[in-house]
Amino acid sequence: MFKVIVLISLISCSLFSSSHLVKKLEFREDTSSLNKAQRLDPNSHINIFLPSIPYSYIAKATNAGLIRSYDNKRGWIYDLAKSHERVDEYTYIFTLRDKLKFQDGKAFTIDDVIYNLEYFKKKPFLYTNIDKVDFDIIKLDKKRIKIVLKQKYEMFLTDLARIYFYTKEYIQKYNPVGKETGTANKIAGAFGMGPYILQEGFALGSEQTEKLELVANPYYWNKEFPKIKRITVYTQLNVNEAIEDITKKEGKLDLMPIPFNKKFEVILSKYSKLIISKSTDNFVIFFNLINGNKKLLSDEVRVALNQALDQERLLNFVYKKEGKVSPFTTSINYDIVEQVAKEFKIEEKKYSKKELTTLLSGLELNVFTQDRFMFLFKGIEFQLKKYGVKLNYTITSSEKDIYKELLTTSSNKNEKEWDLLIWGDDDWYYQNPWTVFFIYEIGSVWSTIPKDEQMQSYIEQYFLTNPSSIEYKKVVKNILHRARQKAYTLRVPSLNKVIAVNKEVIYKPYEGGIIPLWEIEISKNHWSVRGKKEYKKELEEAIKPKRIK
Repeated sequence: MFKVIVLISLISCSLFSSSHLVKKLEFREDTSSLNKAQRLDPNSHINIFLPSIPYSYIAKATNAGLIRSYDNKRGWIYDLAKSHERVDEYTYIFTLRDKLKFQDGKAFTIDDVIYNLEYFKKKPFLYTNIDKVDFDIIKLDKKRIKIVLKQKYEMFLTDLARIYFYTKEYIQKYNPVGKETGTANKIAGAFGMGPYILQEGFALGSEQTEKLELVANPYYWNKEFPKIKRITVYTQLNVNEAIEDITKKEGKLDLMPIPFNKKFEVILSKYSKLIISKSTDNFVIFFNLINGNKKLLSDEVRVALNQALDQERLLNFVYKKEGKVSPFTTSINYDIVEQVAKEFKIEEKKYSKKELTTLLSGLELNVFTQDRFMFLFKGIEFQLKKYGVKLNYTITSSEKDIYKELLTTSSNKNEKEWDLLIWGDDDWYYQNPWTVFFIYEIGSVWSTIPKDEQMQSYIEQYFLTNPSSIEYKKVVKNILHRARQKAYTLRVPSLNKVIAVNKEVIYKPYEGGIIPLWEIEISKNHWSVRGKKEYKKELEEAIKPKRIK
């Protein structure tokens, strides 16, 4: 077996106390892709942990629409539609694939498309502007429909990738009303058209089961997918226990995002390997400007809190260099955000250390966080402490608890007293910075800021601006600079995806908030398919971390 001997500095390793230790490691080659198990082996099974937006990840695996979010520049590919034509700014014509079926085996026709779109018009999701945009749906023939918007709206295709189609029985019985989070998986059953069927559990964002079971859809239109028969999804685990499960116990967990300070536990594991990739996901740390600490209502205090953080030190010592410094909360890994950062100068008063201390000394802030973000807050706390800021923590292992507080703050109905709240804002909208911009919108339950009419005017222009136009960059710049000027969030570096994966799982992450469960494969040495055979000792040797560019 091929081996590589390297020297690794353990400066950033939490397993070792000395910053000067150097350890010689022998890495073996990752051979999992050379020994693939058969597609849909009846015993094939993986366990994954999704601590952020599980409802979105699962919806993308169990449901289907005309188009599907994808890891490319435009952010989507065709799904149930095989082609489309944009006739003008308002009109789209879609052509369906042949012989489509629901997960229960019943035929899916153009009339089902119309029924679902008409239902969506009445009860749309509420996290973009599509709920305010009317449109006509016209049947052209057995394979084609025409959609005519009644006003200009340049986010229609991106929204369309999140409009899923269900059986009439599901709609009539369970009424999947659009809300501020996903509602695609209210109950288990063969109601959709995605590559996996939700067999057990549910996930809605604000409410979810701790475990969900997915099984392969035998009627999925693309016979290449899925490749694994069964997937168990966990939505609420203690992060330290989950790390133990994926690194020290075979068969407990096969895939999970990890805190950056846990990289070496994974590298040195007998059973897991480390995969790292560029990401458009975000860590959003909200300031509570509705009913939080009144000192936070001062723009100067919020700007001072941001300036008190040394972003380079956060990147090097807290992120373990897994990311990039960004001048904005919105990920610098969006092409348009990077362009704005390079081309437009930020105008901001720079406070001296003495001025920062004067503004911040004695400030006491209540933090509400998932346990998996404590590594980040400890780094933030270390830096803010120098200026006299104290942080008090309330910690949960479940994202649904975060939503319960966050989504009730704008209406003053939240139950906990919090001043800072972190959300793992994985790029659910995909390749579009709306993922962060929507938290600044007036009237949104996601917003924890006072009314900002100027920002709202920028957002309204954003809905109308084609991303391929010259004007788009200016609109994005206006939103980014306004959010920075008002310091509406506590800014931290943009992150890489850092994922622990079973050594016998074959997985390539997407940049945005999609985990393509249907594309994941396993090798013949995976615990689920090798039977009673022991895992070979030579396979327990460390695999060099894979960094995907």
